[in-house]
Amino acid sequence: MREKNWSKRGQLSIFIILAIAIISVGALLLMQRGNLPISITPETPISQIKGCILGNENNADSLKGLIVKLENQGGTLNPQNYFLYQDNKIEYLCYTNEFYKKCIMQKPLLKNDIEKELKSQIDGKVNTCLENFKNSYKSKGYEVSYKKPEVSIELIPKTIIISLSNLDLKVSKEKTETYKSLNVDFESKLYNFVMISSSIITSETRFGDSEAMIYMMNYPTMRVEKKKQSDGTAVYILTDKDTDEKFMFSVRSLVIPFGITGN
Repeated sequence: MREKNWSKRGQLSIFIILAIAIISVGALLLMQRGNLPISITPETPISQIKGCILGNENNADSLKGLIVKLENQGGTLNPQNYFLYQDNKIEYLCYTNEFYKKCIMQKPLLKNDIEKELKSQIDGKVNTCLENFKNSYKSKGYEVSYKKPEVSIELIPKTIIISLSNLDLKVSKEKTETYKSLNVDFESKLYNFVMISSSIITSETRFGDSEAMIYMMNYPTMRVEKKKQSDGTAVYILTDKDTDEKFMFSVRSLVIPFGITGN
């Protein structure tokens, strides 16, 4: 009986030792795995150029910084006819300097104007990015050639598309890679802002006013604020509730002189 007990204890001891050994080997493998080099997918020519065009989003000169500045200034980077609101120069998209008059639309083709302004800023950056890419790859022993591309900007729902057509980029070393064109997509609600702003401006030109609540009912994800100022200016602030992206513009329409109630 005593021999059987010792036999059971011996089996249990062996089982415990094996379990400890298995756990130790597993832990050792995990530690070694943590020290293994991580495989990183090399950056392609297209991804490198796209990254340069987009820039570091924390910097003011990045594509994001450019768009935020434009959205905070009524769709322009260089406001000319503006209202100063909280130290921001907010462009008038509909304006009259007279009393009792409805405003005149300042930018009937707002979407086109914004696309042109973005293009004027991005053209130079595209050229710089292509030249930097060429120099970088040549220093690594590559042959690089390209044509000056035709740059176009298009606002579509939820996205801004930067297209580089007729690029004909060729990168050669052991083999040749060819890229006829390149598209850079940037997520933005700018298109939606432009459509709603254009509708508000149309209402201001026709009736001298616009009802913010109507737009919030029709666009549940959009908050529309109308901030009336002492000189009769209204500052509109459109905010996308999902992303907190904003668009601001000014309107001065059907202004009644201070102290006159109309009674």
